[in-house]
Amino acid sequence: MIEATQIPKNVVSSIPTLEFNGLFDGQVVYQLGVIGELKDQGVGKYQTLAKRYPAHLESDLATKVTATSERVISQQDTPGLYQVLYQVDGDAEGVHEDVSPLTAPDIAFMTKVLGMNLTAIWVHLMIGRFSGQALVKASHEGTTYHDAIYRAHFPYADYHLTNQKSAPATVIGAQIERANKGSEQ
Repeated sequence: MIEATQIPKNVVSSIPTLEFNGLFDGQVVYQLGVIGELKDQGVGKYQTLAKRYPAHLESDLATKVTATSERVISQQDTPGLYQVLYQVDGDAEGVHEDVSPLTAPDIAFMTKVLGMNLTAIWVHLMIGRFSGQALVKASHEGTTYHDAIYRAHFPYADYHLTNQKSAPATVIGAQIERANKGSEQ
């Protein structure tokens, strides 16, 4: 069962949202990457249901987002996987919005993109067997990550579900496309 604090929120906005993802071991924040939302061509708005990793940020904005995110995540009471949300206005200024536990769909997406089992890493963290050195080694430091696109799917008819609304909390599946790598489901 997903706790209420871990159910993703459907944010629809004319301003894109950035999601800084990090693991906090109680002392150190390990950056897992920044995701940027994609504009839905149908409605011309940004939604949490289509994302790109990594987000393409200007150097100044990337520095600001990283510094602010590491500071607010390090102020959390418990270790865990966290996400800091930002909205980016026309002047490319990141405005700190919210810090919350990383949601299940984002854990799955980041696991696939990074090639690291974030669920296993989180379990090791919770039972006191986490190693920052092992995380850095597992992250394949120096590896170039190709762009990856995440799009949520809602095949309700396939499961004979009716009257369902598409929202992040009701994602049944997702498609991940990687630049130069094809797509996965």
